[in-house]
Amino acid sequence: MPTVAFRVVRSRQRFANYPAIKKELARTLDKEVKPHLIQRFNIVVMNWDHRPDFKARKFIRADSIWVNVYPTGDKENVMIYGFVTKGTRRHKIKAKNAPALAFMWGGKGSYKPKTKPKGKIGGPGIVVGGTLRRPVEVMHPGSEARDFEGVIAEDEKRWFSRTMENAWRRAIRRL
Repeated sequence: MPTVAFRVVRSRQRFANYPAIKKELARTLDKEVKPHLIQRFNIVVMNWDHRPDFKARKFIRADSIWVNVYPTGDKENVMIYGFVTKGTRRHKIKAKNAPALAFMWGGKGSYKPKTKPKGKIGGPGIVVGGTLRRPVEVMHPGSEARDFEGVIAEDEKRWFSRTMENAWRRAIRRL
């Protein structure tokens, strides 16, 4: 499943392995970083009908610190999130639980998606005009990847580094 990983590497040397430092870094990750990043992902999917939940895991190693944020919850919602964020190839869609598919098609600018490539939130997602079509099968042209993880990682990289540097300084002062 898609995840986003943030990583701070202080230097080529290893971190001092003091329990107090590790405790402060873990506290900062749990109380500040994880909720902040989860909120960023929740903003992206806030108006989705099939919205996944998000969880985060922290990793504190001797030479690096990082956080993975990943979708959870209903399997179908997680799968849909993966399709949207990573994109899809051209594929057939067949009617499963009904005799035919049903959707509006045609007209100028007939569909406006909820999200746009590069992680932009586009709005409510609406169909404008067109006529009702009822085919048994269609060939979907595929969808462009939204890359939510990459956009959020890039936006939050400086904030994450600054937050972890401040936690490091607080821990060092307490030694």
